[in-house]
Amino acid sequence: MAEPVVVIRPAAGTSPLPLVFDSPHSGLEYPADMKPSLDMDILRRSEDAFVDALFGHVPVLGAVLVKATFPRCYIDPNRTTEDIETAALADTWSGPVQTSVKTARGTGLVWTKIGGVHPIYDRKLYAAEVQTRIDQYWRPYHETLDAEMDALHAAFGALWHINCHSMPARGDETTEDGPVDRADFVLGDRDGTTCEPAFTETVRDFLAGRGYDVAVNWPMKGVELVRKHGRPAENRHSLQIEVNRRLYMDEAAITKNDRYPETAQTIADMNAAIADFVRAHGNA
Repeated sequence: MAEPVVVIRPAAGTSPLPLVFDSPHSGLEYPADMKPSLDMDILRRSEDAFVDALFGHVPVLGAVLVKATFPRCYIDPNRTTEDIETAALADTWSGPVQTSVKTARGTGLVWTKIGGVHPIYDRKLYAAEVQTRIDQYWRPYHETLDAEMDALHAAFGALWHINCHSMPARGDETTEDGPVDRADFVLGDRDGTTCEPAFTETVRDFLAGRGYDVAVNWPMKGVELVRKHGRPAENRHSLQIEVNRRLYMDEAAITKNDRYPETAQTIADMNAAIADFVRAHGNA
């Protein structure tokens, strides 16, 4: 079994910042016990492909990068452990259950569908399987991210967190926004509750200044990771960033497209601006 989470910290000699980036959905290591019945080319549509590479330079800026190695469709770190699709289980789930709109789409804690329509399994899962996934993958990811954030907050008295994602170029009939083209970037701070407004505005203004179409809190506003870690009253600020896949990849082939270098440079420049913001506000 591959390690479920990888942490890349600034190299010796690089001044650290109270800044953490995490990529929970770019993992490529499909566990042997998953045994999906769906073709891999469809299954891989769930991946935030190349997001860990797009943000992979951030330790040079003094930030920490945390990334999952397992795929989100196996178990999703950006869900609560209560987001259980009980109808997809062969037996009884003994823990608490709190479903969401994600559950109804088959994209709760353990995904059962891709794109809301393609079943991943030709069988029901057992509760013990789900619990094993929580214990061996979900929990280590959260514990690792918690530890990195807590250490930096203790050292600096403040913390900024970027939750890194990509999104399909269009929604579909099963998504909240429907089958329409999406903005180039979507920023999510859960309606202003997970970070100070100036943090969101800094990122939005940077991207808009480069000519990109930027939306805030629609159609994505952030799920479990920014909800959990974004506590502005404690000087903990979390912002979700969604990059439109058309900016850097061929969604059907899951390969980088001709726009990848330009988008990678934009993201590198954006992250440098984020580091400058943190440096100015975090007493680093």
